[in-house]
Amino acid sequence: MKKIFLAIALAVVVVLVAAAMTTPDYKAHYAAVKGTALHVIDHEVNANPWTALFGPMVTMGALDVVDAYLKKNLLFYDHTFYTTGVLIYKDQFIPVSVGAFGHVHMLVSEDDIKNVVKLPDLQQLKN
Repeated sequence: MKKIFLAIALAVVVVLVAAAMTTPDYKAHYAAVKGTALHVIDHEVNANPWTALFGPMVTMGALDVVDAYLKKNLLFYDHTFYTTGVLIYKDQFIPVSVGAFGHVHMLVSEDDIKNVVKLPDLQQLKN
């Protein structure tokens, strides 16, 4: 009975140490959120025939706006065994990503981002 308890305790300690050593950093959360937002923007640009004509220019402009917005409004919290990314949007703190064991998982769907990121509203996000 003692051996089973020790084996389980050792396994838990190993998992916790591995979790603490492999938490993603700010750059990983930033890349995940930015990549998801740019995927949505690219999809929206290509879905509209008027913007699809100038797709690369619109996407480059959107990249600058998203980059500036995330640098200012993406917060990163390290909780020893996992990390979280929180986005400030309209004076609200919205958890958008969680990271553990070297991977960042998005907590918001592309549809949620699509409701926030609308092409005419991109300039407002930059402010």
